Amino acid sequence: MIATRTIGSLTVAALVLVTPVTGRAQAPARDPIAAEALFERGKLLIEQGHTAEACSAFAESQRLDPAGGTLLRLALCHEAEGKLASAWVEFLEVVRVSKEGSGEPAKLQERVRLAREHLASIEPRVPRLVVSVVPAARVAGLQVTANGLPRNESTWGVALPVDPGDVAIVAEAPGRRTFRVTARLGEGQQQTVQVPEMTPEGPAAAPPGPPPEGATHASTGSALRPVGIVVGALGVVALGVGTYFGVHAISKWNDANRVCPGTTCVDPSGASLASDARQSARIADVTVAAGAAAVVAGVVLYVVGAPKNVQAGATGIVVRF
Repeated sequence: MIATRTIGSLTVAALVLVTPVTGRAQAPARDPIAAEALFERGKLLIEQGHTAEACSAFAESQRLDPAGGTLLRLALCHEAEGKLASAWVEFLEVVRVSKEGSGEPAKLQERVRLAREHLASIEPRVPRLVVSVVPAARVAGLQVTANGLPRNESTWGVALPVDPGDVAIVAEAPGRRTFRVTARLGEGQQQTVQVPEMTPEGPAAAPPGPPPEGATHASTGSALRPVGIVVGALGVVALGVGTYFGVHAISKWNDANRVCPGTTCVDPSGASLASDARQSARIADVTVAAGAAAVVAGVVLYVVGAPKNVQAGATGIVVRF
């Protein structure tokens, strides 16, 4: 079963063995057994409709033991997943390794034929993104990335294939504000993102130092002042209500006395007027007392919450109301 996916593997293995590793990232350890197991798992996942998981299995299999057959499976999987740019570059690589690899000529030719057929189908559908950088933005240390992949100066202004979907473009430079933008590309679309001149970062705000000697700073009043205004205003309203009911009570008493001038009143209307007078008097007593108290409280809160002047001097800090 291993032979089904190792066409061209010997050539790749030889290249790995003779390639110097000084100054380069260490090549991943080869594990053909694990690679074969992942390859078979990927095929099963494809049959079950789990495309994304199958692509992950094929990718890991290819990493552990590169082979033309696995690469073709990975390209087909990415095409089914909608990652057209990834599939496009993988089909190109299939053609290259199949031409350079060893194995049964019929299988290699079929692999190349299939890869070219899919290339012709997906190439018009692959989105392309152009990242351009205005001259004023080309400062020392500028780094531009698209979905985390570097876009070096040689790629600026070039339409490069990307997978459909959102592409995050980020430009960073020392001492400059980071430029970020997201471009959304559909199949067959081409967009251009221009990196503008990035504004310099402002200097960090220095922490406030001690005030100079003799300096006077007026602080804002506390929240007690507006509370005092509200309480005082309510007190004034209560006094007005109490005054109204007090006047109403006096008027009712006068009317009752006119109907029943003596100490004993047998006229029902006179008794009713007297009752209204007593009720209005009670309301007046309560509201006037409450209003007076609220006015006093409001005045106290307003005075306590007044702004204070803080003066710093050689002998300390003096607070004046």
